[in-house]
Amino acid sequence: MRPSHTKALVDLIKQYEWRAFHYVYDSEEGLYRLQAILQALDDRYKYHVRMRRLSDVTAAHEDLRALDKLNKLENRTETFIVMDLSKEKHYPKVMQQVREVGMNKQGYHYILGTLEFLNLEMDRYQHGGVNITGFQLVNYSSDYVREFLKIWKQIDSDIWPLGGYDHIPLEAALAVDAVEVIQRTIVQLFTNYTSLYQLTFRRGEIYNYNKTKGVPCVDPPVPWMHGEALMRGMVSLHIPGVTGNIQFDEFGFRRDYKLDVYNVGLNNAPSKVGEWTTKHRMVYNNDTTTTMDKNLTSDSAYKVTSIMEEPFLMLREKPPPDGKPYVGNDIYEGFCADLAKQIASRIGIEYEIRLVKDQTYGVLVNNETDEWDGMVGELMRGEAQIAVAPLTINSERERVIDFSKPFMDIGISIMIKKPEIKKPGVFSFMKPFTWQLWMCIIFGYIAVGIGIFFVSRFSSAEWRRLPTDRKLAYNNFTLPNSLWFAMGSLMLQGSDDTCPRSASGRIIGGAWWFAVLITISSYTANLAAFLTIEKLLTPIESADDLVKQSEIAYGTLRSGSTNAFFKDSKVSTYKQMHMYMDTKPSVYVDNLNQGIQRVRESKGKYAFLLESVHNEYANNRKPCDTMKVGHNLNSNHYGIATTKHLPINTAITLAVLSLTEDGTLENMKKTWWIDKGECQFQTGHRESKKKSLSLSNVAGIYFILIAGLVLSIIIGVCEFIYFKSKPERVPSAMVYMMPGVDSDCTDDDVPEEVKLANHRSSNGPCSPVNGNAGKNNYFGYLTQYSPPRITVDVDSNTAV
Repeated sequence: MRPSHTKALVDLIKQYEWRAFHYVYDSEEGLYRLQAILQALDDRYKYHVRMRRLSDVTAAHEDLRALDKLNKLENRTETFIVMDLSKEKHYPKVMQQVREVGMNKQGYHYILGTLEFLNLEMDRYQHGGVNITGFQLVNYSSDYVREFLKIWKQIDSDIWPLGGYDHIPLEAALAVDAVEVIQRTIVQLFTNYTSLYQLTFRRGEIYNYNKTKGVPCVDPPVPWMHGEALMRGMVSLHIPGVTGNIQFDEFGFRRDYKLDVYNVGLNNAPSKVGEWTTKHRMVYNNDTTTTMDKNLTSDSAYKVTSIMEEPFLMLREKPPPDGKPYVGNDIYEGFCADLAKQIASRIGIEYEIRLVKDQTYGVLVNNETDEWDGMVGELMRGEAQIAVAPLTINSERERVIDFSKPFMDIGISIMIKKPEIKKPGVFSFMKPFTWQLWMCIIFGYIAVGIGIFFVSRFSSAEWRRLPTDRKLAYNNFTLPNSLWFAMGSLMLQGSDDTCPRSASGRIIGGAWWFAVLITISSYTANLAAFLTIEKLLTPIESADDLVKQSEIAYGTLRSGSTNAFFKDSKVSTYKQMHMYMDTKPSVYVDNLNQGIQRVRESKGKYAFLLESVHNEYANNRKPCDTMKVGHNLNSNHYGIATTKHLPINTAITLAVLSLTEDGTLENMKKTWWIDKGECQFQTGHRESKKKSLSLSNVAGIYFILIAGLVLSIIIGVCEFIYFKSKPERVPSAMVYMMPGVDSDCTDDDVPEEVKLANHRSSNGPCSPVNGNAGKNNYFGYLTQYSPPRITVDVDSNTAV
């Protein structure tokens, strides 16, 4: 927990340009630190260092006097001492002895390795002319420490030693942060890997993988089974603390911390003269001018700020395959996580992703002070060096930060709730033709049937002679047969052997067949589309439709580039939209998720204006009930933002261009927008195809079939009842002619075939047809085997 101050000592020695100094230490740790200091000092200068170890810090008078005597023997007017002790409580004891031996006067300069300079009593060193410089880890001016001290002052010092004061000792501050580290680590592990401790804590007891109970306290000691996971979690931690920023490197040492540099001199109370950080390595002198390099060191990790926004940046949900919890940058996934990894690997830097504190992109909040919030503000204040997020490039932001070449093209689009799909009805098979066309087909059918009937009557080619009598003729094209011929042609089934023989009849038939061919082909072609396509009837299609209507409300994010677009637009439609949204502030939303959820719950009464990439992603996520309508309202771009004049700006731009040229960016977008989609074919298009028909599509056909069957049964029953109720008639019969039969006719005179016939004459087989029997008359015997009715003309002896 205690950060190293070795590099800070080296930078301060260089700042003061000490060429010869005494190094006073009291432990082996001090000796190791001295070796690191000597290795870090620049070889171009000669440093003369004398070491002095204090065997007893409570009785160091003799050691201090020996040091002072050696300095006088060399006739030095200035004495430079670096005092690096192992414990903070040793500094007050040694400094008191410094005062007692008279080494607190002009000409003596001290650099103390303490990290709680403000807790030392330095009032007595303001008048002798001695110069003392030291470090302060706890920053009492920070908001976090101020809030902590409010609680620290109120605790009971009898219960909590060192508590109850307006300051906190370094050891207590480190202990507080240590507990916070453990607590945050456990919470983080539970968040990212909920089943980590599932087998450990059961029924109030602690179990191990080997099913033993309790923590194994054996000799030699056995590491706890979750120890490695806790260590990895602590290494990945990044939290604020009483001792400043808390982060650890891969070896478990503090990183990215800050030490305030304080000085005490003649008539000069302890005052801050500068600060030192692991990143910038800056040390200010008394004139507050920078003397060290402000640039990042090559081994530093860049702070990358971003924002939680699907699918750009998200926490990983699935546990790792090896069972170990994710740490560091690996806890995030998404397009921006992949993009940051690709950029870092191509330009060769280390980075650390941090979420923006206020969860906003960045807008100008104060024109006078040029103060920004969000990621833009963090870049301007130096809290981060790079922003990898869906951050829109615009002129106002470009003024205060730098952008790379765009990595994604976007535009403002309209999201609405997907309307209910209008499914085909039971009579949808009639939809390929309009009702006017259906009426034309019906009238055409009737006209063709009647036309065939009349031309067949007038044409001699349609009349045929009877085989029994060439003087008699008949015509097949009666009116029912003509209509049946037209119906058979319309259904592509034909009508037996009934075909026109006359030229006029064939002309009508050919024209009708051609019309039927084109009609049926067109109907078949359109029928597939009408039965297999479900149409979405959207209430709006563009921004103009939004402006013209009043039923559907629409809005944007409360702040951001989308809102600024409508505010600054000179297009009349967009100006009207901005005026509408300003008059109804309730249409604004605070974040994208809130806007998307409002669209889903509004039952089609709210439209959300957002950037197209978010629109396309949300439309492909369950419950798949939103869609994008119309074209994008503008054209814009996302870019990687950096602080002004960052040395790697050019390298980032070249890396983005390289990723664009080799197709990596396109594949990354396809991965997160399409491959990981949840709606498959329901991608927001106006039409979606179905693989097969359902019964509801063609149910009307079977309704007509059922109606035809029922109608035929009814007509058949009615015919049966009608003919059953009428008196029995003699059917048409063949007439057998029997010349020379007189009134004395007997059954012997009747031919054998007549006797066998089922005749129905009421007077017997010898009765004359006309009732006047005579020797020279013809008699007819009636049977049921003759198709046409034939009557006998007795006078002329002919059959008609």
